[in-house]
Formats: sequence, structure tokens, C-alpha cells
Amino acid sequence: MMEDADKVYDIQGNLQDGSQVVVSVIFENKCNSFLKSMEFNVLDSLNSKLHRPEGSGPHDGLVVPFQLPPGVSNEARFVFTVQSIVMPQKLKGTLTFIVKNEDDSTHEKLDFKLHFTCTSYLITTPCYSDAFAKLLESGDLQSSSVRLEGVNMPFHHLLARICFHHHFSVVERIDSCASMYSRSIQGHHVCLLVKTSDQTVSIDAKCDEPTLLGNVLDEIKQTFSQC
Repeated sequence: MMEDADKVYDIQGNLQDGSQVVVSVIFENKCNSFLKSMEFNVLDSLNSKLHRPEGSGPHDGLVVPFQLPPGVSNEARFVFTVQSIVMPQKLKGTLTFIVKNEDDSTHEKLDFKLHFTCTSYLITTPCYSDAFAKLLESGDLQSSSVRLEGVNMPFHHLLARICFHHHFSVVERIDSCASMYSRSIQGHHVCLLVKTSDQTVSIDAKCDEPTLLGNVLDEIKQTFSQC
């Protein structure tokens, strides 16, 4: 029942553990009934698994630690272990719950998908310009680039959007050119050189993991195609 339970989620990498991400889910009750006994479950893939308590089976769901009166929202966090972070993936999940009315109770379920983007695995990390220059000169990074056409926004808005949506920090900015940096939860360096001219943005990028880099650039392109 899509109108009874709605979800909004955010995925964040864990700096302490390169094999973990935390998914924060906001559950909102949009109906006039009481929602209780909510259970959150996501099918394991070869690459990603929902962290379940000791002794749980691979198909067991996790109890959501609250109930939702009508019109109320609350947030729960779930930990996933991931192996490879170089490809995006979608995981199928189900939320089961009981809708309690004055007269009766019904069991309902809501199917959903969690989209783990490659950006999900990046951590906003400051980097000084001299360290950034050494990275580029090291010869350990591989290159890729992308052009964005028809981007009509001030340059500082463009940079802010990349920082916010894709977890980058600005290393240095000179006029309409900026260097940006991010790091993955598994220690990959991602370096961007962003230039803008008229409504064309060119991004020259370097990373020590070419598949990860290609997917991050695709995701940045997607962000600006939705402007």
C-alpha cells in the first residue's frame, strides 16, 4: 500500500570500515491508521548484504524499532556490508507491517528498491593543493573525462552541487576552473578538474580505479541532466 508507507533514504559510507555503508531510511505514515510491527528486509546479493543479528538467517527481516501513528515520520538506520564498490547496484526489498484500525488489523507489504550509486561509497575528504598535485603527478591514476552541455548556472552553484550530491570537496578555484577531490570508503582517490565556458562544462578526472571513475562521472552527468 504505497499510500500507507513511504520511504526516503540516504546512503553513507563508513570511514572506519571500507566494507560497510549505513542506509538511513525515513518512514512516513501518510494514512489515517496506526502502523505497527514493521519489518524491513532486503534480498542479499553476491556483493551486498544486510547486516543481521547473530543467529539470523539470510532471509530474516529486521524489526523497525518504532510504531507510526497517523501523520508521523521517524528514521531508522540499517548497516550493509559491501565487497566491490566500483559498480552501482539496485537491491530489492520489502517492508511488511500491520495497519491497525479501530475495528480490525490487516497485514500489508510494500516492495521497494535501494539504489546504491558509486557516489554512495565516496566520502567528502579535504585535500590540500600540494597533496593534490602530488597525486596527479604520481602516475598511479588513470584518466577519463566528460562534457556537460547546456548547464546554465553560476560556477559556484555548479561546484556546490557536485560537493553536495557527489561528496567532493573543492581543493582550489581560480575563476571558472576548479580542482576537486573525494575518496572512496576503500581508499580510492578521485580527482576532478572542472572548467566552464558559456554553458559547457568539461570535467577531466583521474582515479586509481577506472570503473569506479566512469560510473561516478556518469552519475555527475545524470545530476546535471536533471537541472
